[in-house]
Amino acid sequence: MVKAIAKEIELQSGYLKDKSLNTVYFGGGSPSILSPNELDLIFNKIHKTFDLSGVKEVTLEANPDDITQENLNAWHGSGINRLSLGIQTFNEVYLKFMNRAHNSNEALRALEMVLNKGFETSSADLIYAKTGLHLDEKRQAKILRNDIELLGSFNLKHISAYNLTIEEDTVFGKWAAKDKLAEIPDDYAAEQYKIVTEELGALGFEQYEISNFARDKKYAVHNTSYWMGDEYLGVGPSAHSYNVNSRQWNVANNHKYMAAIEAEKLDFEQEILTVNEKVNDYLLTGLRTIWGVSLDKIKEISGGVTNDEFSATINSLIKDKFLVKEGNKLSIPSHARILSDRIASNLFWG
Repeated sequence: MVKAIAKEIELQSGYLKDKSLNTVYFGGGSPSILSPNELDLIFNKIHKTFDLSGVKEVTLEANPDDITQENLNAWHGSGINRLSLGIQTFNEVYLKFMNRAHNSNEALRALEMVLNKGFETSSADLIYAKTGLHLDEKRQAKILRNDIELLGSFNLKHISAYNLTIEEDTVFGKWAAKDKLAEIPDDYAAEQYKIVTEELGALGFEQYEISNFARDKKYAVHNTSYWMGDEYLGVGPSAHSYNVNSRQWNVANNHKYMAAIEAEKLDFEQEILTVNEKVNDYLLTGLRTIWGVSLDKIKEISGGVTNDEFSATINSLIKDKFLVKEGNKLSIPSHARILSDRIASNLFWG
């Protein structure tokens, strides 16, 4: 698989049209299980294929149980300057429930080692709105506050907070279908989200995107590029790529992916974006952030096309305090940020 990924990088060399890279991100699974030699194989191919002189951030998603001094030294030496740690929670019951390989003590130790090694802009993932066989909202609130308090005790500059999602084809999805897993009520998720935003805010974290919080303006450069509509190349099974005019995604099956690469072919599906889809993509991603969207940019994307229904919806959302307009910029106020997807969809073209 590693050799196939390295080969795909070579095959995709023209996708970004010789543009200089800003970020490199190793994610989409558990890349921290790769050996230093395997990571170096991929890294060396990236170096040979792209201009990395402008790279500001190189991130590796890492499991707490993979944090060793040997790995930290190897990652640091290869140019990785940021880790995204899958902490999720410090509660032992929920770590087992979510099938995490690490325990609470390993998570605490991993955080300490990462920050001591010099990965100062590293991030930790937090899961809220957790559920189980029984839903006790007071107990859940206590668990969540404890998780945030423990994370806040470290000099972390970035935290990503996500609600527990139950996908249809996962173990959780099958449990939910058989009523073995409690549903997550909207009002409970909203209350948990409120705890996250208030508690992290009190610890000096700025919510710059619906699920992301930073201290001292240490925003995630890579993810911010997605929300700003920058082009990106994704490599590996299921990886998505975007070049303003189209989206494409690689075949998900590992064997089919490797067979195609071995034949020096790319196995992917592609969607050519219409003007309306380009506007909608910009609205959906940009309105998740504190920077919002620019009406000038929307005019540019649409080729100067006007949309009376869009303008009327903007005015209605501003009146109802779901949108704020400053000059030519639209953004969602903090109290309504949890509804960002719904607000953006109300503004969709076509």
